[in-house]
Amino acid sequence: MSIQPTTWTGKPANSQEVKLNIRPNCPFYLMHNPFQWELVNTADDVWEWLPQFSQLNEMAGVNGCIETRQGVDSSHARLRFMEQGNIILDREFGYVTRYKTKFGGYYYCLIWDVPKVIGDRVFWNHNIDDYNTWRKTLLEEGIIDKPEDEVIEVLLSNVDRRINRRVTQQHIPEIKAQIDELYNVKKRMTEAFKTLTEPQKRTRKKQNA
Repeated sequence: MSIQPTTWTGKPANSQEVKLNIRPNCPFYLMHNPFQWELVNTADDVWEWLPQFSQLNEMAGVNGCIETRQGVDSSHARLRFMEQGNIILDREFGYVTRYKTKFGGYYYCLIWDVPKVIGDRVFWNHNIDDYNTWRKTLLEEGIIDKPEDEVIEVLLSNVDRRINRRVTQQHIPEIKAQIDELYNVKKRMTEAFKTLTEPQKRTRKKQNA
């Protein structure tokens, strides 16, 4: 049985009645650091930089979250991570859903993670295309800033280190193939960044004209 997810923003709302045979967890916020980026193949031979996220779990005693009469308060934790340069996405962006569990409470997950129940087992399917589209929208609408030149340079340097660790063994065909692929990765990384920043450059030229 497949279950269709609905967003959960933290406000009271009707939720799914089906109870999953899975342990409950806690609500969370998605958090983006300026150095969290993923090179994604979004179409045939089309590569794009998309933001990656970590989760700030709302669990009392973890990351500065505290228990109150109204429930877990993560406001201080969110403020601390924001002061470190992270972006905390409000749940109003519609990325969280939740499911009742047979153990009581809820299981919270990304809305693109859809459960399928077979017998008493739960299988998960991730809608990667819709997830990537959502991430691209965050960039297009300026919710998340595009990566800085220095960030891409750091990511390219990480690939260079992986290449350098293999150079002394490049006479081995398997290692040589790995090195060649890493050079291809560097090329895709650079080209994807140019594609991401070219519209900005054209806009600046028009403004300067």
